[in-house]
Amino acid sequence: MAKALIVDDEKNIRLTLSKCLQYMKVETDEAINGEEALEKFKNNKYDLVILDLKMPGMSGLEVLKIVRENDKKTPVIIVTAHGTVDVAVDAMKLGAADFMQKPFTPKEIQNIVNEILKR
Repeated sequence: MAKALIVDDEKNIRLTLSKCLQYMKVETDEAINGEEALEKFKNNKYDLVILDLKMPGMSGLEVLKIVRENDKKTPVIIVTAHGTVDVAVDAMKLGAADFMQKPFTPKEIQNIVNEILKR
């Protein structure tokens, strides 16, 4: 069974993502900010990380950069309501596997996760 870390400061987003992934038989773990995410990432093995871009404290891009310094392989999907082409390009340059714009549908999440886990 695959395991994913969901990082978002919004409880409803974490809940929605968890439900979508659990429906796909993906085990989920959650973090409410970048610091908690990095601590969980350090102590666990994940097959996928879904990471909000804008959070209080450490941004998603900062978290992604630190994750990539320690792990080049785990796919990271950046999710944001404030996305621009420049931000998407920056995220991909830092090693993000994909970039998703909020709001999204459960089907969109499931399609992207399926595609990434098959790689």
